[in-house]
Amino acid sequence: MVDKRRWFLLGIFFTCIGLAIYSRVIVDGPFLFDDYEYVVNNPIVADLAATNMSDPRQIGYLSFALNYLIGGENPMGYHLFNVLVHIANSLLVLLLLDGIVRSLNKGQEPTPIFRQAALFSALLFLVHPAQTQAVSYVTQRFTSLATLFYLLSVCLYLAARLRFERGKRSSAGYGLYAASLLCTVFAMKTKEISFTIPFIILMLETLVMSASRYQKRRFLFVLPFAVTLIIIPLSIFGPEIGLVSRSSGVADITRMEKIYDLTERSPIYYLFTQFRAIVVYIRTLLFPVNLRVVYDFPISRSFFEWRVIGSFLILLCIAAAGIYLWRKGHSLRDAENPRNQELSISCRLVALGVFWFFITLSIESSVIPIKDVIFEHRIYLPSVGFFMAVSVIVMHISHLIFRRANMLKIIVPALIIVVPLSIGTYVRNDVWTDEIKLWDDVVKKSPDKPIGYNNRGNAYAKVGDYQRALEDMSRAISFFPKNVQELNKWENADMTPSNMSKTYSGRGDVYIALGDNVKAREDFKKAKDIFVRPPMDVDGVLRMADIYAKKGAFKHAFEEYDMILEWDPENIRALNDRANAYSRTKRFPEAIRDLTRVIAIEPGYVLAYHNRGIAYAWSGNRTKAEEDFKKACDMGFQNACKSLEVVKKGDG
Repeated sequence: MVDKRRWFLLGIFFTCIGLAIYSRVIVDGPFLFDDYEYVVNNPIVADLAATNMSDPRQIGYLSFALNYLIGGENPMGYHLFNVLVHIANSLLVLLLLDGIVRSLNKGQEPTPIFRQAALFSALLFLVHPAQTQAVSYVTQRFTSLATLFYLLSVCLYLAARLRFERGKRSSAGYGLYAASLLCTVFAMKTKEISFTIPFIILMLETLVMSASRYQKRRFLFVLPFAVTLIIIPLSIFGPEIGLVSRSSGVADITRMEKIYDLTERSPIYYLFTQFRAIVVYIRTLLFPVNLRVVYDFPISRSFFEWRVIGSFLILLCIAAAGIYLWRKGHSLRDAENPRNQELSISCRLVALGVFWFFITLSIESSVIPIKDVIFEHRIYLPSVGFFMAVSVIVMHISHLIFRRANMLKIIVPALIIVVPLSIGTYVRNDVWTDEIKLWDDVVKKSPDKPIGYNNRGNAYAKVGDYQRALEDMSRAISFFPKNVQELNKWENADMTPSNMSKTYSGRGDVYIALGDNVKAREDFKKAKDIFVRPPMDVDGVLRMADIYAKKGAFKHAFEEYDMILEWDPENIRALNDRANAYSRTKRFPEAIRDLTRVIAIEPGYVLAYHNRGIAYAWSGNRTKAEEDFKKACDMGFQNACKSLEVVKKGDG
């Protein structure tokens, strides 16, 4: 029976810890990095009617849409949701270990050492600083939410199987099994890492349920989960062959990028590189220092690099240790001595932790190439296995040291390990509360990655520090490939023509702010030349954008305006109309930026002065508003003269 009071207290305990160590992000965390692309400017998020279940990550987008429905674009709600998901995942880690131990122990209650190991493992998962990227970075909800459904699926499966093993083929057991299967589907529609769920369940059936009353027939339980393996490939490749409808916007761009990676990048080079990356992941879990959002991690093109061979041997030893421990534990499983039985379960738990780590990491760290070869959020799900193994080992050491002092067996490891990790997480979250801090951290730790300079430059521009913005953007541009051969290098994967074009456009706006319109025009021309797009019906796209804006579907409108301005950064009408849309959504700094670009391009465009005056007035800058209205009035625009009178009277 489930001890409801115990689980309630554990829930309160974990919630208090989770909210405390992530409090800075919840209260002060803004949108950062790709949040603007995937959340803030994504039409799907603002329009539940745009939900398309053919999208590979539609459940994740649906969760963002629910956040938007409740709290609009206030980042606090998004961050709070992420933290609550993380807390739930931590409790599921505890439940997972409890279920595995019960299964290994033929349905019997876990002994104190395994209860403590489960608690310790869940605490490590909750407080470890390496988890911050998956939790504090809003967009990485795809990872944490997929992990929620993943863990739910496995926990529910174990609960159903334990019922079946006890001969209880009741509706409750079938309900748990069906819920597990449904969670698998949800996980696979959240992020591609969920592809391994059937393999984890197969592992549990093969190793944990080997003494099943169903014998070989037990693998029939795995069969429906095996069928779900078609979901992710169908979501990615289905639109290409007409089996499912195509999604739109950033969701379809992400899908197309995956196809490009799979078809154009070398799986062998990626595998060699991942041997090194996995060792970095393990080191990060053991010693979470020098964490970073972006790594400068060169590609390995030969197995015979010393770092590749060394990393491979380390991983081979860990895998061999897992196999040895499983065999050792399996040989002791029928021992009558309680201590040997406990040792048997411990050995097998450590082995299962090793197997879990490698299986769950395999989608992102094997032969399936991805343009970004290393990210800390990729160890979020695999860390469950790591913490499982470590916790069992730590608890055995603690029980050997404190043979009679039962309370010290869990308190001392918590003080030595959990408390410092909690402090580390609280401190690490400081970079997730400020855009400049985040990219300053990246530049310091990965000084040869242009993305750090580019994004820090954009952050400086937002706060009006244009000189520093210019220095950073120019530094980013200095890294740009000089020829096609350099552009096609894996190390330059972030420097797509689109991204380079945006950097030139961004620097152009900075030049305008600094009063150098000539250099600004040069950068806008470079932006247009570097990103060659197919011919576009600009008037048709503008009409569609304006229709969206009139209907109040501003995110759809922004998507259309952005398309034009990527193609032609100097399109005055698109800039003016996008600025008006920004003003209507109270995004006045963006409106002022667009209208300032219009004025730099066409100083006689009177409407831009008037519209910028409105943006200044609405944002509370009456002095600037008066200047713009006076300029437009002097140019003969009567509406500006009326607006000037209103502002002077203080009525506007």
